Amino acid sequence: MSSADEELEAAIRALGQVFISKLPGKLAEIEDAKDAFCSNSDNKEHEALLHRLLHTMAGSAGTFGFPEMGAKARVLESQLKAHIAGEVWDQARLDLFCRDIETYIQESRVAEPEAEPEALAPVKAPVVEAERKLIYLVDSDFEKTAEIVAQLEQFAFDVCHIECLEYLAEALDEKMPHFLVIDLDCQHGYHAGGDEIERLQAQGRKLPPTLFMSNLNSFESRLRAVRAGGEGFFLKPVDVLALTERMEEILALPEPRLYRILIIDDDVDLTNAYSTLLKSAGMIVEVLNDPELVLERMASFRPELLLMDIYMPNCDGVELSKVIRQDHSYLDVPIIFLSSEQDEQKQIAAVKVGADDFLCKPIAPELLISSLSSRAERFRSLRTLVMRDGLTGLFNHTAIKEDLIAKISSASRTVTCVAVAMIDLDNFKMVNDTYGHQMGDQVLRTLSHMLKQRLRKSDAVGRYGGEEFIVIFPNTTADVARMVLDKIRTAFSRVVHVSEHGEFKVGFSAGIADSRQTANPDELLTVADAALYKAKANGKNQVVLGE
Repeated sequence: MSSADEELEAAIRALGQVFISKLPGKLAEIEDAKDAFCSNSDNKEHEALLHRLLHTMAGSAGTFGFPEMGAKARVLESQLKAHIAGEVWDQARLDLFCRDIETYIQESRVAEPEAEPEALAPVKAPVVEAERKLIYLVDSDFEKTAEIVAQLEQFAFDVCHIECLEYLAEALDEKMPHFLVIDLDCQHGYHAGGDEIERLQAQGRKLPPTLFMSNLNSFESRLRAVRAGGEGFFLKPVDVLALTERMEEILALPEPRLYRILIIDDDVDLTNAYSTLLKSAGMIVEVLNDPELVLERMASFRPELLLMDIYMPNCDGVELSKVIRQDHSYLDVPIIFLSSEQDEQKQIAAVKVGADDFLCKPIAPELLISSLSSRAERFRSLRTLVMRDGLTGLFNHTAIKEDLIAKISSASRTVTCVAVAMIDLDNFKMVNDTYGHQMGDQVLRTLSHMLKQRLRKSDAVGRYGGEEFIVIFPNTTADVARMVLDKIRTAFSRVVHVSEHGEFKVGFSAGIADSRQTANPDELLTVADAALYKAKANGKNQVVLGE
């Protein structure tokens, strides 16, 4: 068992102990509610309170290792629901129900856990990488390799050039790179690069993702690269943008799916338990125990899925779903009910108001994670189609503005600063007119890729329109953002774009403002745009702070 799994199990045991420590208080609440109900069974408030407490116990007891206690609470809840639905009870029936609850309370006070909390089995923790990526570039052509190295370094890669195949094994023993880029016909030997890779594989060596370069665009060369385990094949002169995009695809494959889940339930212990479980599966989880704050939390957290109980005080899950769906921004956010409600008609009714699924407590962890993951993934895929720019893959105009609003709202609560930069490519019309729109598109993709490669994961990048981009730097002042963006400007201006009409370079200008100047998103963009205009007027290819 890994240390992460051990930590999770320890956390789960701790949550179970919390439930046990609070059990006497929960049973006392049920007893008080029972007494109030039995003294006046026509009082709807007494009736609703007792029902909610039994419903909560039915869902939480099983989760924390008391399945029999949960099942008995569910039976009592079911009886009370029949009374709520109009079933007439005479005094004898009422007395019997109250005695059953009293028996339940007495038995529960001496109960011991029947089983380990199997509903919360450990799940592998996510891994996040943030370091600069190392590339081994194996090619005997020193002059052309130097050009590739210079270009790759602009995209924040560290490149180690290896001129001879015989040095590769030693280099791999010394340090494992993130990528191996190798000439298929290195040192003028036909398929010598492929042969060397297969020789190392035959020795049982572990190799990084390998990408081949070649002067020959033949089926035989491509097949040789595939058989040597190549994950990419690039003709010389190498298109550095295509090479780095392929590396980004490979790096993205094992990334954990950090779905944002908002749990809404008045049971604090149960929400903590589910939060721990989902976080262990790599999800980002926030818990809301007061439904009245849902719209505020939706705006700040922007969940990709809502998980809520159907029975809560003051506002039940069905009503809360209707409130959420009133805002068209949240029409497509999946809502999953997780409740101990067993009545299928009730479940169908809940789904009809806009929920996407109904899961019953207690639930196996694999089923809960799988159900939430598939729903959140579908939501994310659909949102990507709507929110992403087709050419660059960045946020589109609408999405980046929404992100700015959210980040400024979050910064105002945490008393932090948000910087925003407006970027515009210099002389882009000339690029299109001289080298063609296809090359213009490649320039846009190159800048997009470089911004994604060199900025933090927490920063947001969007294509605002045409050759304009926006970068949002959370928890950053304009001065710091300017320093970061100026390095990217310098790197981008060194990138050589190759076309059939010749080689060329492109620069960009940028204006930056931050939320200390104004917390209004539109006004902040106006300040940044004015700074961008000033950068253009001052001669372009520079970054200017807004005033």
